[in-house]
Amino acid sequence: MDQEHFDVATAIATTMGTHLEPFAEDARAFELSGELWVFIDDPAIPTPDQLKEANEIIQKPVRAGLRSVHYVLTHWAPNGDESITLGLGRTAETVRMALRSLLDLPSTFDASQQILINETLAPIRDLGIEPVRMTLVNQLGEMELDAAAELARRVRTNAGLTFIEAEAGKGKSVLLASTAEDLRNDKRGRLPVFIPLRKLPLSEGIAWESVSQLIGIVGQGADLLVRAVKSGLVTIFLDGIDEVSGRYDKNLVSDLLDLITQLLGSSRSTVILSGRRTEARHLANRNWTILSVDLPDVNSDQFKVYVAAVFDGVVDHSRAAGSIELPPEYEELIGNRPADDLVIREKGAIVSWILEVFPEVAKESSLFFVQGLAAIAIGRRSGNRAPLHQENKAHIPQVRDVCLSAAVFACIREASKIDPIAAEAYSVKNQMEALQGLAVLASAPVTSQSPTPNELVPKAFDVDPVNAPEVYVAITRQNAKHALLYATEAAGAYRPQFLSDWIRCTLLAQIFTTSAEMADLSRDETLQLAASAERAKFTFETLLPSVLADSALDNRWRRALDDAVAAGYESASANLWFLRAAVGDEAMSGPVHVPLPLAEVTDVEFAGFEIGGELSGEDFFLDGIRVVNSTVSKVSLQGVSLREASFENCTLSSVELVNCDGPITFEGCELSDFSVKNTKSNKRPALKFIDCTFNGEENLLVQDIAAYGDTTYGSP
Repeated sequence: MDQEHFDVATAIATTMGTHLEPFAEDARAFELSGELWVFIDDPAIPTPDQLKEANEIIQKPVRAGLRSVHYVLTHWAPNGDESITLGLGRTAETVRMALRSLLDLPSTFDASQQILINETLAPIRDLGIEPVRMTLVNQLGEMELDAAAELARRVRTNAGLTFIEAEAGKGKSVLLASTAEDLRNDKRGRLPVFIPLRKLPLSEGIAWESVSQLIGIVGQGADLLVRAVKSGLVTIFLDGIDEVSGRYDKNLVSDLLDLITQLLGSSRSTVILSGRRTEARHLANRNWTILSVDLPDVNSDQFKVYVAAVFDGVVDHSRAAGSIELPPEYEELIGNRPADDLVIREKGAIVSWILEVFPEVAKESSLFFVQGLAAIAIGRRSGNRAPLHQENKAHIPQVRDVCLSAAVFACIREASKIDPIAAEAYSVKNQMEALQGLAVLASAPVTSQSPTPNELVPKAFDVDPVNAPEVYVAITRQNAKHALLYATEAAGAYRPQFLSDWIRCTLLAQIFTTSAEMADLSRDETLQLAASAERAKFTFETLLPSVLADSALDNRWRRALDDAVAAGYESASANLWFLRAAVGDEAMSGPVHVPLPLAEVTDVEFAGFEIGGELSGEDFFLDGIRVVNSTVSKVSLQGVSLREASFENCTLSSVELVNCDGPITFEGCELSDFSVKNTKSNKRPALKFIDCTFNGEENLLVQDIAAYGDTTYGSP
């Protein structure tokens, strides 16, 4: 329903529960409470001046006794006033002005809307810049480079129920507020209404009256607003369902989403709601369009503007955090001095350095990596004046350091937000300890006997929930909206999740490199739980190897991995193989175990290895594995998935692959006593041999079953 072809007059009459009557050519009217509303939908009469010349309309007699006559010009888009007096009791006005009157909006509505928008945009505007051009991605992965322009376009063409999904720092609030402001400045068509849900009082539960009261609309006005939304006259921007009452509550979120869907949803509604992934999971997708906000392309001018804005924010927090104590172990990373005048003067050089190293260091395009690099740069320059370039080469920090820097900076911000009653306990040191434990819990196998967050938090923050309940509640609420976290549920219990897998995996690595203990677990039990972590490839393939720096594996690490494998955790089995691939056999302190069934040793490269019977086994995953310049001997794999696996310049002897999944590629390999039986594949060919040499007479390829589906065979 394009705004240009939207029948405003009919929608308003429907909302007000009345009927339109012909008034003149291209003009219809209804009477309400002693007032006559005349709607003029003639493109030739777009302004009050043209209306004054339209004698058929302006001179048409009206019923005696009317208090006033409103001529609503549906094509009028004024630069200034939205209402012009035509004579005693007669006015020409915009659709927006008519809506504000008919919906009985308070006289302060316009001013209060601008105040709410200004509050939301203040952090950006205080930096002296306009909102950065973010990107918007739909459920098919299609990207629009200008999120605000695309959202405004959707609003003008009846967007329906739209959920804007974005994590901390991605700019969802700025997107909604700036789009609402742009539409307000347009002064045509649908009336935009911006409501920040973080202000929603919940003392009396979820109700539409509570939501509308945030903008001063109560009683009959609240009901009229609902009807106006469903008629397509009003666009509602509901910002930050994740910030309702400053906490995450699954039932509260579900109730509020149900209320919005059922109360405001219609074929003509346009409702824009923002939140995190957590809330999106509770949406009925058939009713909602989900769009994701992301950072600008790293090569664009907009990304440079974004980096500069983030740098300014980090500088401000660095200066404001002078009273926040930083743990000594992190001082070397980001320094212990606030940003000084030199850092501010070097802003351009620091931004250029971030842009230079970002593609190499940043493993994902997110606020966290930009903040981490900015904090490192400020620490180097405001502390010991360490250079960002040496011999014309940029200093490139380790990924682990960037992630830790981002985590510490997030904790500095959170420490400045906590309720004063819990300020002492909510230190950066205690937050980092708690986050390390939460990273383990977020990664722990469901079957593990891991502590709950409610068991972890009191020890990490040294707070007694019984004797200091106010402190404990303040900490729990702040954790639930921590910049690094979002909340989800597991078996009915609160379970934290991390917005960035890289930061989660970095905090997992910290468990190994510090003396951390979780809740009532011993050091060894804590290590074993961390060794069992799922989705932890980054930790064992990249982060821990960078800590080792070619040294041998710590015996306690190896024992923790061995014990976790012995306990039957396939995730620990995969983690052990990831670590082997990264550090080599000399650093492993002994042979590794055969992968457990269902272990996912996927997308990993082995270069220059001697692999033997320790790889033999059944029913695990080697998808995407790449073996290069290695010797593989006495290996028997049965029912193992080898999809997109490749062996390059390898020597394979006494190797047997039975009932394995492909496709598998061998290139430049020497093969002897090599047999492959009954390969299945979803791509052709299932087996590919390029420039390979088969030695001896014991090599065998057997295919007794269809390789592709139920009936199709094919040649290797």
